[in-house]
Amino acid sequence: MDLDGPALAPPEGVTSNFDNPDNQNELALGVLVTCVAIATFSFLLRAYGRIYLLRRFQIEEALVTISYGLFWGCAWPTFELLKKPGYFVHQWDIRLRDLIPITYWIFIFGVCYSIILPLLKVAILVEWCRIFVPKGMRTKSYFWWAAVVIIVLQILGGIAIVILLNLRCIPHTAIWDFTIEPKKCFDQHMVEVVSASIHLACDFAILLLPQRVIWTLQMPWQKRLGVSIICGLGVLACVSASFRLAVTVSYGKAEDAIYHLPPVAFWATTEMACGFFIVSVPCIPRILRDTGVITKIKNTLGGTTNAKSSQMYAERNRHNHLHHSSTGLSSNHGKLATTTTVSSYHKLDEDGIPMRGLSGSESTEHLHGDGITRTTQITITDDSHSGSTSMRPSVKY
Repeated sequence: MDLDGPALAPPEGVTSNFDNPDNQNELALGVLVTCVAIATFSFLLRAYGRIYLLRRFQIEEALVTISYGLFWGCAWPTFELLKKPGYFVHQWDIRLRDLIPITYWIFIFGVCYSIILPLLKVAILVEWCRIFVPKGMRTKSYFWWAAVVIIVLQILGGIAIVILLNLRCIPHTAIWDFTIEPKKCFDQHMVEVVSASIHLACDFAILLLPQRVIWTLQMPWQKRLGVSIICGLGVLACVSASFRLAVTVSYGKAEDAIYHLPPVAFWATTEMACGFFIVSVPCIPRILRDTGVITKIKNTLGGTTNAKSSQMYAERNRHNHLHHSSTGLSSNHGKLATTTTVSSYHKLDEDGIPMRGLSGSESTEHLHGDGITRTTQITITDDSHSGSTSMRPSVKY
C-alpha cells in the first residue's frame, strides 16, 4: 500500500497535484463563518432573554447550552478541513495517508451532529408544550401527545445512530485508520440516509404541529398570524434538511467522495444553525419590549401623528380664546381667578407610561393612572343691577 500515492486513481491524462490543488476554500469559509455567527448570535440572544431578563433556567436552557457546546465539535472539524484537503478538492489530488485525519474529522462531525439536532428539537417541543398546552390538560391534548411521540423518536433515534456510528468498525480506531488490520466494518451510508430522513420527517411534523392550535387561540387574527409566522420559521429547517438528505444520497454514490463531501457539511451545518435560530425566536419580542426598542419604533412611527395632534391642539386653544373674548368673558369688571397654561402637549403612551412634564398654574389638573385627583369648577354669576359678570372658581378633590 503506497500511502504517498493518490487516494484515487486520476482520470486518464490528469496528473495529481498534491501540493497546491484547486479548491473553493473562500466559498467554504464564507458559508461556515455565516452559520457559526447565526448559531452563536441565536444562542446568546436566548441566553440574554431567558436567563438575564426572565431569570429562568429550565430544561430547555440546559439542552440548548449542551447543544451549543457540541456545535463547536462540528464547527472545529469543518475549519480543520480547510487546511487539508480543502473544499472541492478531487480525491486524486490527496495523498492516501491524508485520508486518515480527514476521515477522523468527518467521524467527529457526524457524532456531534447526531446529538445536537435531537437536543435542539426536544428543547423546541418542550417549550412549545409549555406555551400551547395548559397545565392539567396535557393528557387530553393531541398536541402534547404528538410532541411526546416526536421527542421519543428523536431521543431513541439519536442514541441508536450514535451507537451505530461508533460501532461501524471493530476495533474502534479502524473507523478512521484504514491501515489497521484485522478489522470488521460495515457501510455507514445507510445509517446516514436514515438519520437524514428521520430529521426531515420530524422537521415537517414540528412545522405543522402548532398551526391548528395557534389558529384556535382567543386573540386577534393579527397576533395569531404573528405567532404562526414565528412557529412557521421551521420551514428553514425543512429546506436545509431536504437538501442535506439529497446531497447525502449523492455523496454515498460518488466515487470521488472527498469532492462531494462539502455540500453535505454545508447543509448539515446550516441545518444546525437554523435549529439554534428557531429555538431563540420566541425570546425576541420580550427582548425588544424590555429594551425599549418597540416603544422607540412606535414613537418614531407616531412622530408625524403627534406633531399634527399638537398643532390641532394649539389651534383649538386659540379658537377658544378668541371665542371667550368675543362673548365678554374677559372684561374690565371680571377676570378669571386662575389661569391654566399648558406649556407642552404630552401623549399618554400606550404601554402605560404616565404623563409627565405638565406645568402651569395652581389650577392645572394633574392626571394619574388611577383617575382624576382634582377638578376645577367655575361658577358664573350675573349681577343685573351692576351690569357686571363675575366668575368664582371652586376646587374639588
